[in-house]
Amino acid sequence: MLKFLSRYIVITLAALLYAVGIAFFLNPNQLAPGGVSGIAIVLKSAFPFLPGLGMLILIMNVPIMILGAWKFGGKFICSTIYSLIVSSIFIDILPSLTGIESATDNMMLAAVIGGALFGTAMGVMFRMETTTGGLDVIVKIVRQKKPHMRTGQIYMLLDIVVLAASAVAFHNIEVALFATVAIYVSTVVMDKAIYGGDQATLVYIISSKRKIIAARMMKELDVGVTMMQGMGAYSNTSTEIIMCVMRKQNLIKVRNILKEVDSNAFMIVSSANEVFGEGFKSHFKSEI
Repeated sequence: MLKFLSRYIVITLAALLYAVGIAFFLNPNQLAPGGVSGIAIVLKSAFPFLPGLGMLILIMNVPIMILGAWKFGGKFICSTIYSLIVSSIFIDILPSLTGIESATDNMMLAAVIGGALFGTAMGVMFRMETTTGGLDVIVKIVRQKKPHMRTGQIYMLLDIVVLAASAVAFHNIEVALFATVAIYVSTVVMDKAIYGGDQATLVYIISSKRKIIAARMMKELDVGVTMMQGMGAYSNTSTEIIMCVMRKQNLIKVRNILKEVDSNAFMIVSSANEVFGEGFKSHFKSEI
């Protein structure tokens, strides 16, 4: 029960963040962030007699919710409907509650901050295994079919169409360019919010004192170490190479060990975008 409540509290806060980004930064400056929200901003600006932006987003999501229910079942669609309704309500009531129509008239500031809030909210919602509906459902379907594609990249591709529509609707290429900034920022921030916690550092260490180094790494850093077989091309002698995946903050500790044990050791450092296994992400974690 506690887990259920904490999940929905996080979803509610993410929905609020999402609404703030749209209501105070993107919509007042006619910046379409892509997806159904972007389409709704374009339509609302072109046809002012349409219902409130939040309500319009809600209405446009009805057929997509039906598709989502069919593809993902009750748990996903229930939380998605909840986040969609809450965010739509926030979008419509926040300006009247606060008396603020726009947080800034600076287009660049609106694009960067609005895009960052939008991307953070979307990333958090994906981590909570929910969305705000719209193209989020389509993105989740694509991710299941093509898991090698990152979520932000898929959004970028889908948002190009909305971006082109906003340029035509507003007859202003500058607005479309600022919208591009908002989409780029939201894409980068979204990927950081989704994958940031799964990233790690991968190191390879070649040293004549590899056994001492490996033993200290396991004891002092509490990490797993793998010894790989290697062959020196010049010396034509076999050797063992230390391979280790660790949290980035442990890298400085490894360097200190090398300074003490073998300052001539050869170390290669690279990033591991996603790591599955003990101490990292579960193999059974659903893809987003």
